[in-house]
Amino acid sequence: MDIIREYAEKITVFVILGAYIDVLMPSNSYRKYIRLIFGAILISIVTEPLYNMFGG
Repeated sequence: MDIIREYAEKITVFVILGAYIDVLMPSNSYRKYIRLIFGAILISIVTEPLYNMFGG
């Protein structure tokens, strides 16, 4: 049960950090790139347990 809690905390902290950085971005021209990078990192965080279960 601790594994699920740590996993949920990791996702929550990352999403809050991403939202905070998104709000602080001064220009709209870089916002789409920042969102792309955060989205890619979030996908890797979400799929990490599947990788560990099947491949690692």
